[in-house]
Amino acid sequence: MKSERFRYRFMPWAGLALGTLGAGLAHQVGVDSTLQDCRVGSPLIVIIAAVVGLVLVALGALGSWRVYAANEAPPRHIIAVVSLMACALYAIAILLPCVAALVIPRCWE
Repeated sequence: MKSERFRYRFMPWAGLALGTLGAGLAHQVGVDSTLQDCRVGSPLIVIIAAVVGLVLVALGALGSWRVYAANEAPPRHIIAVVSLMACALYAIAILLPCVAALVIPRCWE
């Protein structure tokens, strides 16, 4: 009963919560592996972190999409729309640094 109520309340916010987590994870791993200690960082680590981040963003977007597609109350619908738009921005924020990590040489050699 409590898990159903939690899921009902969380679903419109899923895109914001999971998207922020995914973008933060991808950003932190990317920064740590390319800037902090570039000797141990590799593009593979950045790609794996980007894929995991994008999966989290996609899961959040899916949760918010279910609320958006259903005929819900206006406040839940608006939160779901904002979450979906945030997920689009999070995906861009994950992809662009990933491309930069692949293009810019490691340690700017």
